Amino acid sequence: MRYFLPAACGVIALVASVVPATAQTRDPAPVPSAPLPAPNPAFDMAKVAADALGAEEIATVQRALIWTGDLNTMASGEFGKRTFEAIRAFQRRLKGKDTGILLASQRAALEKAAARAMSAYGFKAITEQGVTLGYPARLALKRTAGKNGPRLASLNENVTVDVLRFPAEAESFEALFNRLKAERPGRKVTYSLLRPDFFVITGAVDGKSFYMRFLRTEADSRGFIVGWAPELSPDFDRVPIAMAVSLALADAAVQEEAAAAAPAPAGPPVPLPQGAAKVARSGPGFVVSEAGEVLTTATLVAGCTRVTLADGAAAAVVAGDLLNDVALVRLPRPGVSAVTWRAMPLSAGEAVTVLASAGGRLAPSATQVTALSSPSGDMRRFTMKDGGAGGGVFDTGGALAGLLGGDGQPVAVKALFVSAFLRSQGVKMPDRADIDPARAGIMLTCDPSRP
Repeated sequence: MRYFLPAACGVIALVASVVPATAQTRDPAPVPSAPLPAPNPAFDMAKVAADALGAEEIATVQRALIWTGDLNTMASGEFGKRTFEAIRAFQRRLKGKDTGILLASQRAALEKAAARAMSAYGFKAITEQGVTLGYPARLALKRTAGKNGPRLASLNENVTVDVLRFPAEAESFEALFNRLKAERPGRKVTYSLLRPDFFVITGAVDGKSFYMRFLRTEADSRGFIVGWAPELSPDFDRVPIAMAVSLALADAAVQEEAAAAAPAPAGPPVPLPQGAAKVARSGPGFVVSEAGEVLTTATLVAGCTRVTLADGAAAAVVAGDLLNDVALVRLPRPGVSAVTWRAMPLSAGEAVTVLASAGGRLAPSATQVTALSSPSGDMRRFTMKDGGAGGGVFDTGGALAGLLGGDGQPVAVKALFVSAFLRSQGVKMPDRADIDPARAGIMLTCDPSRP
């Protein structure tokens, strides 16, 4: 057997001896860098316009785009390529130029379309298991109790919403994530994301799609699982994203409501606005707790320490805020049917029912929100068709969503402010609106000249 290795080594050595030194020390050829993204002047202009609006307004637009089905991410308040393309898609449906910059007329059309979608599902907020969450109340009509929280479902079970809380001492956040993302025959996970403070899992189980999002606290894991039949897609697919956007911890609310052992004592009278006439006046209020607390406008009870009811009984003025035009009155007897306060602001184009004062009585009328102003303040004012003088505005789910001032100008105070105002007075609001709103409306009379 012959071996050729020594000869080969000699050839290699010879070649090396005749190669110039400069060739041996030459720098390696540079590695081509990744190409820079192509300039996109249209996106750059749209981002400048969006940044001028601010994060809150961008998030409002993103929430609307979720409801129109153009955006399938969280409403972060940051303007990026997905939001840009979502706006362009909506503009193309309007047969307009897809610039990514919403004109005033396009913004109004967007809000109206989003409001129609929300109304179609009766989307409203509830507080359960330590979280506040929006859900499709028009579909999820049936409620049953579960070990870790309630289940809200449609009558035929093609939509289910489980609001759940798992104690950390029984199952850690990571262990819950691993358990819920596990696959089995008939169950497929299509996406899962674990972060220190939340996790998301999507997939399908036994022929139904599901979406779940949970938030982490030191004591537990809180969140929801929504399931829906495939025949509801793709239209229903926007609902889980909207639910995820609405999900928030409600620790303060839960703790304050649990700590409210007794109604607050009657406070000083709400001061009269400067130049206001000290004359008797009447208007409506709406019972917001079974203990007999009534939400009304501060301008109605300003200057009064007590008001009288239709039967002559006296009610105490507990507190009021003239700046935001809200006040609290306590009835002399508890046990009256109460409504809940809507946790989400009204939108342009949304169908509502107005209970307005007419001839000393409350008369209902169906109408819709036609415009919005001051969207970033503590008070949302809007104009409506057939607005009355004094009354309440109720959404399609029967939740109180706004108050009509005595001048006929409708006023809707942000839900967080109203909730904080009522909790500060020890008011425990019902979680759901299960009654006819007219049963919670009462007429109040304020006479500043009477003690």
